[in-house]
Amino acid sequence: MLDKVFKNEVLKLYQAENWRELLKLNENSDLSCAVKLLWVWPSEENLRFIKKIVEDSGCKGITSIGCGCGLLEWIISKSTGLHVIGYEINREWWTSKYSNPQFIKLQYCEKIQEGMFNSSHALLFCYFNNKVAFQDYIRAYKGNLVLIIGPGNGKGRHTDPEPFDPDFGSSRWTLKDYNEVKDSKDFIAVYTRCIKDSIMYK
Repeated sequence: MLDKVFKNEVLKLYQAENWRELLKLNENSDLSCAVKLLWVWPSEENLRFIKKIVEDSGCKGITSIGCGCGLLEWIISKSTGLHVIGYEINREWWTSKYSNPQFIKLQYCEKIQEGMFNSSHALLFCYFNNKVAFQDYIRAYKGNLVLIIGPGNGKGRHTDPEPFDPDFGSSRWTLKDYNEVKDSKDFIAVYTRCIKDSIMYK
């Protein structure tokens, strides 16, 4: 499927608020044109997993760091009813004619500072790739739930943080749960602060 045709189909379903049909455009996670809008295309089961994890933790929503065009964040918001905020850093790029269309209203982070994020939100990183910035965001976050989406062993891609080997810059974060994105070898890893019990990734 050509990039332009695919993007137009996505926009049509976005405007119709039909997230279920939108997910079906890349149901097998095998379209190269799809990753230009979204690295990871979740299933409905993945979305239910996110909703349960966030709600069971007592969080009221999700703040996504490095959200890009915000398509994943829009899908999560529409499918779960959770309040989702997306942050990016390059305002000039994301407001230019060359960027992808935005699916949510982007927030721009000019400077990372303590307490800048809603502590009642989970913090989400999807295919993030900057360890230093990741640790800065973690230090600024006062909440207790972090979701990291990225490649597992054998996927052939790299992120930093990796979902099962993140460097938080402290030992106060513990792996609580995880969920594979369909059978794509991408994973949603869930970390909580100050919880002693952990599960082992196999």
